[in-house]
Amino acid sequence: MYFSIRKTFIFLLLLAVFLPVTAFAGPGRTGAQILNLGGGARARALGDAFYAMSGDVTTSLWNPSGLADMPESKFRSGKKAAQASMFYADRTAIFGDAGEGLYYTFLSGAVPLGDVGTVGATLQMEGQGTIAVTTDSPDILREENLGTNFALTLSYADRITESLSAGINGKIIRMVLGRETGSSYALDLGMQYLLPFEFMPTTLGAAIQNIGPGISFIDENQADPLPRFLRLGTSVNLYSDRYNDLRLVGGITAYIDKLAEDEAELAADLERLNAEREEKLTEKQLLSDRGVGIRAFEWRHLQKNLGLEYWLGNILAIRVGCKVEPGINLPNLTDYLTGGIGVKVSLFNLDLSYRSNPGPGRASSGTIPGLIEMTGIIIF
Repeated sequence: MYFSIRKTFIFLLLLAVFLPVTAFAGPGRTGAQILNLGGGARARALGDAFYAMSGDVTTSLWNPSGLADMPESKFRSGKKAAQASMFYADRTAIFGDAGEGLYYTFLSGAVPLGDVGTVGATLQMEGQGTIAVTTDSPDILREENLGTNFALTLSYADRITESLSAGINGKIIRMVLGRETGSSYALDLGMQYLLPFEFMPTTLGAAIQNIGPGISFIDENQADPLPRFLRLGTSVNLYSDRYNDLRLVGGITAYIDKLAEDEAELAADLERLNAEREEKLTEKQLLSDRGVGIRAFEWRHLQKNLGLEYWLGNILAIRVGCKVEPGINLPNLTDYLTGGIGVKVSLFNLDLSYRSNPGPGRASSGTIPGLIEMTGIIIF
């Protein structure tokens, strides 16, 4: 009876995905960008196409239902394995000379509790670097640290049926802006469904992330909405035998933080934008350009992800991926490519990823400094 009530409760939480939520946001205005960073070198190498993956502690950042299917422990017969991981990325290369002291890291862990499900926790930290403080002269008085942003996530996941798993995250967010701080809280809801394809096992995943109030540093009237996403993905096991495993993953993300526009602000923006235009913008065109409401699902506004993972003997993994961000026009496809390797040795997993940098760290010669990220996972 207890388990039936618990699983029904999770299922009802997932139905909240389809309930209407009102949120107003200006063009491109969201707060708490630490929630947009995701993470995990394995996910990065696969182009962030991690929405239908399971059995990896880092899935809590993409779809919490992935924690429901932890692998079996090698050292405790019949028991699922607990996992702990650390991820680190030095973000200096992305911003060039202005990026000193910038980093992103997280610590995460997950513990299966038998028939009760799996619980987990993740602490994300984003170092914002330093800034030179000057007066009217160019002389630097001091270097001032811009602070560290935090997000603490508590996770729970379980299997509802043999084919359907569900999960939920609760988040506490703390952001720093100069001498001011802001805080908020949020929920993630996710599910995964295993399709009945024995010849090619396929999992579908869906998650809505960052459902919660906006974050403000001064007052609630100036609060910025959280970066709310709807993620849809799939994972297809193309081939598997004793020594080889080949998996194709893909996904799309819709940015649904802007469900509506304030009518007065919209009218003012239209008047301002049309002041010097011969061909006037209509309200529908402006809402479409900004991806407001249902228009967030237009193809041009979606993030697209694709990845391929090959395991040799469950010891060495080779990964490649492709990630296309909406609104970013890069010169060629290679700017979107990612790659990486993974190694399993006894209790330890080590994942490395590499992705080219489309940001302002582009060198004058036209080369793009890459970003190397690393995740270490202990399985016990």
